[in-house]
Amino acid sequence: MPSTAEERKLLDELRELLAATVEDLSVEEIGPDSSLRDELGVDSLAMLELVAAIEDRWQIEVPQEQAEQLTTVRQIAAHLAEVVAAPAGGTA
Repeated sequence: MPSTAEERKLLDELRELLAATVEDLSVEEIGPDSSLRDELGVDSLAMLELVAAIEDRWQIEVPQEQAEQLTTVRQIAAHLAEVVAAPAGGTA
């Protein structure tokens, strides 16, 4: 899957947000295919904080069951690209 400039920008923003949200994590450690739990050490509390930060940053709502399905940085970025680009007035 080729990466567009927009996707790279979204991944970079997400990596910065992750590093700012998760304790003892630097942007350099976060790769697009990094597993949140296994490679980055994101536990359930850190995941809640991350979801809250994502919701605040992109002004979206991430349902709990959906958040549980997002296990890599790339999956979160793909979800954001889909949701953020969606027209307003979609399903609530």
